[in-house]
Amino acid sequence: MPDVTLRRSLDELREELDRLDAGDAMVRARLDRLIAGIEAKLAASEDEEEDSLLDEVREAILQLEVTHPTATAVLNRIAAALGNLGV
Repeated sequence: MPDVTLRRSLDELREELDRLDAGDAMVRARLDRLIAGIEAKLAASEDEEEDSLLDEVREAILQLEVTHPTATAVLNRIAAALGNLGV
């Protein structure tokens, strides 16, 4: 079930957030917003911001792929799970 995979990936992303250095406050804030947006989508029956949410995940992947490869891998799984949900 795609949303089970998505929830597991969100848990992994939270673990990565806990490992970030204190100097990564901007990255932490961006990922916190992404997690909140994805959780809101899972909780809602309809989400008019679906396209922007997936776009934001993709932008975060591009921004983080060099400096935070583990978080990027988790974000890729999240993007795939969102795609499987029809987002």
